[in-house]
Amino acid sequence: MDILLQVLLWVGLAFLAGFIGQFGKSLTLRLLEKRRLNRERETPIAAAENGASEKARGKIEKKRAKAELKDRKKDRQRPETRA
Repeated sequence: MDILLQVLLWVGLAFLAGFIGQFGKSLTLRLLEKRRLNRERETPIAAAENGASEKARGKIEKKRAKAELKDRKKDRQRPETRA
């Protein structure tokens, strides 16, 4: 009888840990999504797309041009692979 009680206790603890783990994961995913959405709202790109100032638009264009230049440099540095 003592062993049965101990087994039931461990099974109950395992279910409780799984329950807490699953809801902890769901809560974490929800919080991360909310944080990502808040950060998107604060970026200059989002501000410019929503009709922000010329200064913000200029900043966005500068970042895009810089990213394109960086991509072109990466393409030139990659060795060509021939099959």
